[in-house]
Amino acid sequence: MTTIRLMIVDDHAVLREGLRFMLRNAPDLEIISEASDGHEALELLESTQPDVMLLDMNMPGMDGLETLKHVNERWPDITILILSFHDDPEYVEQALRNGAAGYLLKTVSRDELIRAVQAAADGAGYLSAEITRPLLSKFAASNEPVGELNLSPREREVLQLVADGMSTKQASVELGISESTVKTYLRTLFEKLGATHRAHAVAMALRHRIID
Repeated sequence: MTTIRLMIVDDHAVLREGLRFMLRNAPDLEIISEASDGHEALELLESTQPDVMLLDMNMPGMDGLETLKHVNERWPDITILILSFHDDPEYVEQALRNGAAGYLLKTVSRDELIRAVQAAADGAGYLSAEITRPLLSKFAASNEPVGELNLSPREREVLQLVADGMSTKQASVELGISESTVKTYLRTLFEKLGATHRAHAVAMALRHRIID
């Protein structure tokens, strides 16, 4: 397996040190750079690009959301996971709409953090259960009209497996179909949901109350 190159962007040095400690022996993962704010992160990206970026939302100067927009515009191949203390569904939706591939709370365990980074590097994205529950509660309590989506039973199955954190390969094995077929279903789902990637698709599916 190719080593995943990781960048950490957070204004708290103690938190960055804690993440280094958590990930120090993680298999096939290397922390290649750290930044204390968005400006420093963009400067570092001029010389080296990671596969995955762990990005704090609340930072002085250039915050996480603005950094997220800049990185996605200039280096779209970098996958970004938000790491935040905030579980507010508005924060989560905003991050996903602007290109984040996943959202984690800073209380995340070591094992879940490693799974999330690996999933992001694999193109699967990641939303922790602590994030999906507030999203589901928000959308369930909302009086906002829910549009009708014409999803086939198979599309719903694929969407549920993605929400459960499965990669394309895992979903293909679970459903007994090829990886390319799963990818075709995902492209159709993204179009129907108005989503840009998997984590965004999960959030939109929760909004439309399609999955559990």
